[in-house]
Amino acid sequence: MMMQRIAMAHRRTRRWRVAGLAFTLLLVAGLVAPLTQAAPAAQGSVFRIGYLGPAGSPTANGAQLAIDQINSVGGVRAAGGATVQLELVALEVAPTVESLPAALEELRGQGVGALLGPDTNAQITPDTIAALAATGLPVFTPATQNAMTDVDTANALFRTRAPERVLSNAIAAYLIGDLGVSSVAAVQTEVEFTEALMDFEAALQATGRSLADSIALPGGSDLLDEVPRLLGVNPDAVVMWGAPEDAAALLAALRDAGWGGVFAHRKAEAAVQSGVLPAALGDGVLGFDTWSYADALPAARIFLRDYVLAFGEVPGPLAVAAYDAVWALRAAMIEGGVTPAGLRAALLGGRARALVQGVLRPADFGNGDLTRIGVVYRIAPRGGSTVVARFDDAERLGLDQAGLLPVPPTPEPTAVPVEPTVAPTEVLEGVWAEVTANVLNVRSGPGFEFDQIGQIKAGERYRVMGASADYSWLVIEYQGSFGWVRAEYTRILGDINLVSVVQSPPTPTPSLPPNPDIVIDAVVLSPSQPIPNKPFTATVTVRNAGGGATGRFAVAATWEPGAVYTSAFVEGLAGGQSVPVQLSGTLIGTGVFQVAVVADLNNEVAELNEGNNLFNVSYRVDYPLLANQVNIQLGPNTQWDMFGGTPDFFWDGYNIAMLNGAQIGMLSGVTYENVHYDMLTPAVINNTTGVGTDKVQPGVVFGMSIPEGRRAVIRVDNRSGETVWLSYRVYNDTP
Repeated sequence: MMMQRIAMAHRRTRRWRVAGLAFTLLLVAGLVAPLTQAAPAAQGSVFRIGYLGPAGSPTANGAQLAIDQINSVGGVRAAGGATVQLELVALEVAPTVESLPAALEELRGQGVGALLGPDTNAQITPDTIAALAATGLPVFTPATQNAMTDVDTANALFRTRAPERVLSNAIAAYLIGDLGVSSVAAVQTEVEFTEALMDFEAALQATGRSLADSIALPGGSDLLDEVPRLLGVNPDAVVMWGAPEDAAALLAALRDAGWGGVFAHRKAEAAVQSGVLPAALGDGVLGFDTWSYADALPAARIFLRDYVLAFGEVPGPLAVAAYDAVWALRAAMIEGGVTPAGLRAALLGGRARALVQGVLRPADFGNGDLTRIGVVYRIAPRGGSTVVARFDDAERLGLDQAGLLPVPPTPEPTAVPVEPTVAPTEVLEGVWAEVTANVLNVRSGPGFEFDQIGQIKAGERYRVMGASADYSWLVIEYQGSFGWVRAEYTRILGDINLVSVVQSPPTPTPSLPPNPDIVIDAVVLSPSQPIPNKPFTATVTVRNAGGGATGRFAVAATWEPGAVYTSAFVEGLAGGQSVPVQLSGTLIGTGVFQVAVVADLNNEVAELNEGNNLFNVSYRVDYPLLANQVNIQLGPNTQWDMFGGTPDFFWDGYNIAMLNGAQIGMLSGVTYENVHYDMLTPAVINNTTGVGTDKVQPGVVFGMSIPEGRRAVIRVDNRSGETVWLSYRVYNDTP
């Protein structure tokens, strides 16, 4: 069998962004002739990943994107100190069940240290599981067959997508819980989904319901002959597992006959993207899978953009599963080294990690499953998608929630002080960074030219207090003060969007002048967004950039709203010394402000430069949020509840009508991002009827008062025909 090695010989440079960070990636391509047996990966500087499929497939592309990104920042420094580059070795064609053993021997002959694939459930049999386990290598497969990882008693297979039962439970929960359907029929035309249909039926029975009808026609022969039977049952919903051609034909026949129920198809996005399911026919169809390109999580959006730029096509579940697999492999190499045994142990017991699909938490499952994330999405009128529900195993998630993160364990007591800040055991308050590098330098500023002030280690967690403008450097709490770390070597726990941008301290100079020179290196607010009527603290890092001692001086700032004056004294700084100074106060009211923090307020120190004592701080004072949704899609005749359980408004396809006492008002001359709580006053929000179609236009911002008494802000993101896309946030004014 011919081999394809994705070579590192021909390179072109492109700018990439991964998890919000800028990287320069090397896009690689090319084929090499079959090679003689290569040295095992652990003995060289290249770790080869064998793929049981051809180059250019979704799995190969997703893996290659991750490999390029990892290699572009120096590869992987594995446990034991070896630094390796990653390389993908692919086959010319995907193997069959019969040819799989020979394909495995071909890849092992190339010295691969891990395997990707097989991609489909049809390739998973007891014999192929045994053959894969016999390689002794960790095998990452996106196959969704339920029992696969349980049958693999050797713990060699690692499932990179949720099993089918999670997806069947997800669509059942959405149909019953969200749409309130009472009767469901199931149709299956592909044998590999027999288990999935049984899972779906079991999920219905768990709610006290049963299938109104079940039709199984392997291969889809005579499927249209069953249309009268379905029409006779007239179910609220039809859920189908089968080829896109079968789904399109069945849905067209049902719609032509006047059936108006909900239609769900296991691979709806693929059916639309291939053109088999026309967009007009697919409008409103539900799909359920392990991932959708419409996922609104930040990591998913970044991956989508990077993948499209690299390959000129929209990624699907196989591509993202391979991408996550390579990053999971990287983490396992850092923790367990490059030997098969070390990798398997690190994968089985690895810490939870938020990747593109969501949270991977293999230690919680213990059987080789890396993830159990499932999504339900709806096809839009022009063929796009909107994710409407997310699940982690049987647990319903918010649409902005990556998954279930385990509670960090209580640290063991020690006889000496422990440097890293330990997160609370009940819940992680705020935003935290978990170190992913073996050792990470902490610096005095966002750059390698700044002094190293310490080091932190893999697995340690630190509260994030700020970030550089491009979020490539983070400000963390460190040894009673603050330090800067490179963000690419951390994993963020929490919403990074809540972290304020912090101005960089001045670039260090090589020598100190003889006179004192007071500068402010950083100002970090805690909380980063102050809450009205609650205390906040500004930690001001003040440094003497000169060589002479300063003597006593004051640091002060007047904060808005309310002109709240705060000050503190520094008794003196030696040349080059810095000190954190805390300014505390309580603000009343909300808004977006910029104030200047002043060092040497009364000009008590004769400085080298008297013009660098100010540090401007931009910040927002506002209440926390009860709900924060982005770009939700509403079709005509939709009631919507933003928070609290009571519908707030009705969208009829043209107008927004108020429900249950809700009120609305248009906000003029503002952007959605700059709206704050105090803008949402009864003087503006007093319309109890609603707004007409002439006002529901892209970019228009409204304030609302909802039936529960909370204030909210809404933006019209887009509008097409009778469909509208909205973003909104609901405030909690009693935190």
